[in-house]
Amino acid sequence: MGTFEGHALPGSFFLVFSIWWTIKYSYRFIQKSSNPASRRRKTENSSNGKWTRRIGRVRGLPAEFYEGLIIAGMCLVGFICEQSWPYKKWEMFSHTDPNHRFVNGAEWQHCTMYVFFGIYGSVLVMARTCVPGLQAYEMLFLALSYFVEGLFFYFHVHGRTPLDISVHYMLVIGVAVSTLCAVVEIWKKDDVLLPFVRVGFTMVQGTWFWQVGFMLYPLNGGHWDEDNHANVMFATMAFCWHIAAAIFVMAGIYGIVSLCLRTRGVYSVPYANVNEEVEVGLMNNDQILDELSDKE
Repeated sequence: MGTFEGHALPGSFFLVFSIWWTIKYSYRFIQKSSNPASRRRKTENSSNGKWTRRIGRVRGLPAEFYEGLIIAGMCLVGFICEQSWPYKKWEMFSHTDPNHRFVNGAEWQHCTMYVFFGIYGSVLVMARTCVPGLQAYEMLFLALSYFVEGLFFYFHVHGRTPLDISVHYMLVIGVAVSTLCAVVEIWKKDDVLLPFVRVGFTMVQGTWFWQVGFMLYPLNGGHWDEDNHANVMFATMAFCWHIAAAIFVMAGIYGIVSLCLRTRGVYSVPYANVNEEVEVGLMNNDQILDELSDKE
């Protein structure tokens, strides 16, 4: 990972899946929040009913099956690129050193991180095919993957500059929050907030990997003064900006998903009226006008 590309690749992986997870969890949140009776009636009577029953499935298999395949495939690509770019680093113990010293430590740590996320992807695949019982342990494997990532990056900065240490420790903060959420999700599977917090900080990991690449390995040929405390302060502020950006992006994705479902007329999402304590579903304009007329 000692290159810009080495940081951009895992950053892209985390970004892709945080966006996908945001879409998936937004859909599920809207689905759970909707009125069951209205949703069933919409599904049965609407021409979109077939689409509704099949959302999240491709060719009869759950979306998590393909999600696992893509995660495992991306991790395999990351493993190979880490050991092959910009030169081959497959050697783990030096053959020229009489003491067989451990070499390419950073690269092998990164590859181990890819292995654990690849295991998580494989668990998703097996849980949807040959070992259905593994579905109960999916979050355990995801939490383990996050933990391994955070462990490696925490011990990744020995002897480095203050800026390098700071940006990696800020990454560890994001990983720690994701790990904690994943651990709690093992027992609180139906919690609404935890998946969004985990995904939000996964998105922060993705954008922060890119930020670290730009700061430590600038593409314009320049360099940051990594011993300057002002740059450390800027990096801290930038990390907070990344958290804010993730919140806005996730809110935008949620809005788009909600709008798409409203447009298709698939779900009726209840809104509580504080004064009357009633639930009003999302309805088309004619239904709203009819209800208002009845109340008058």
